[in-house]
Amino acid sequence: MLMPRRQYDREVKLAAMRQLELGRTSAEVARMFEVSPKLLEKWKADWRARGELAFPGNGVRTQAVQSNREAELERMIGQQAMEIEFLKKALRHFKEHHPPATGGSVCTKKSSKPAKRGRR
Repeated sequence: MLMPRRQYDREVKLAAMRQLELGRTSAEVARMFEVSPKLLEKWKADWRARGELAFPGNGVRTQAVQSNREAELERMIGQQAMEIEFLKKALRHFKEHHPPATGGSVCTKKSSKPAKRGRR
């Protein structure tokens, strides 16, 4: 059975970093805060790279990550708009050139493509 992923507050992470600054070993701090040493190393790397800006909190993304996500969403919207326009044109074409086969009015137009021959 899978355990839910545990989340740690910014204060817990900062307290762990303070303990490391006081000279405690990573193993001691990991045991003290009941986290894996690998997770503690990730926190330490983030702390060294970003200082006070590290550990922004739940749901807070950096500006770069947000702008990347926005750009990706805008690209997807543009792609979908192009697909919708294509489908509208295709629907218009079929309405104009291939009327529905109801009543006695059946499409009798032949395809301009030559018939495929069977393989031997």
